[in-house]
Amino acid sequence: MSTHEQLTVQYHQQDTDYYCGAACAQMVLAEIGAGLLDQDDLYADNHSHSTTESGWYTAPDGLTWTLNARRPASFGSWFVLFALGSEDLASRKLCWTIHHYQVGPVAMVFGSAHWIVVRGYEASQAPSSSADTSYSISAFDVNNPWPPTPTPGPPPPHSDGDVCGSGGDRGLADEHIAYSTWQSDYMTGITGGHWNGTFVTVCDPEPPAEIPGASRPERRLEGRTLLTPAAAAKRATAALERFRLAEREQWRRALQRTDAGDPVLVQRLDRLDDFYYVVPMHRSATRVSAFVSVDARFGTYKQSAAPREPRPLTLLAAARREVLEHVAGRRFDLEDGAGRLLVRPETVCVHPTLVWKPCRESLSPFWPFHLITVGANRLYVRVDGAVFTALHEADRGI
Repeated sequence: MSTHEQLTVQYHQQDTDYYCGAACAQMVLAEIGAGLLDQDDLYADNHSHSTTESGWYTAPDGLTWTLNARRPASFGSWFVLFALGSEDLASRKLCWTIHHYQVGPVAMVFGSAHWIVVRGYEASQAPSSSADTSYSISAFDVNNPWPPTPTPGPPPPHSDGDVCGSGGDRGLADEHIAYSTWQSDYMTGITGGHWNGTFVTVCDPEPPAEIPGASRPERRLEGRTLLTPAAAAKRATAALERFRLAEREQWRRALQRTDAGDPVLVQRLDRLDDFYYVVPMHRSATRVSAFVSVDARFGTYKQSAAPREPRPLTLLAAARREVLEHVAGRRFDLEDGAGRLLVRPETVCVHPTLVWKPCRESLSPFWPFHLITVGANRLYVRVDGAVFTALHEADRGI
């Protein structure tokens, strides 16, 4: 009999595009009774105490310091930084912290780019100790604080029941990630620097397991050809049923009486021959209440996400003409003072699929880009309409 444990960790978005550590600290500290602390103050703590290595917005040591310094006196434990030698050991620390300490741990994902709160797990059984490796993990529930709160203007005040994670462009409050996706796409390990080759979490103080458990990868198709959109939609619906997401309280409202819409194909820019579908789940013709991702080559379920309220499709399913209309006649500043690019629609090429990679401009695979080539230059039109002339992936702890 499998088990699913999930904590109530209220979702909050990051207030700037580099405040992921501050938003995670805000969520975890509120969960343990510290109240909703200001993200500016939390970021100042994170950043000023990121002293082991330069070049971080929020480094592992800085986030750990903030959680311990700001935890309330009533909280009977403390937080410890673990830089472990395998993803398996790090993931089991996450499960144990949730199960035994009933606190949402924080994990470093997308290499060294981003912090997220892990608030739930699914496994073959609950762990019996922090060193237990006998169980298999099947999924995680997370709070990803990206995207930043809407701009221009100041961020909305954070409070119980605030608008974070609601409709429009205000984030995805509920995210469910298959463990195979967690392994391949999220907890990929830090490359370079002090924590090179490690998998970083901020968890409870108990020691981790010493030897990784046996992984159980999902069965895959041959992968020679891409799934058809119709096959992707069927696999998305089947995955929702297999994980029984509609039976969970927070997912029931998002998934009841929905149908799979037209899947949208996305190509990974940072990996060779890697594609996935985003399948929108509709309750009406114009608004989407959930999104499901399916590997386009191998047919495996990757993850699902849902806003608190249904949101419009925006440019996710836009036709080539709509994408061109969005940028035609506009000028965009190129990087490093290279000038301004005027988009003449007769001279551009729109890539046949959407594209994505983890970057400062998008730290969620549900926020891909339309790619437009203009001579030697590129434009990336994110699905909310924001346009970029480059994607930046070197930032750490954003």
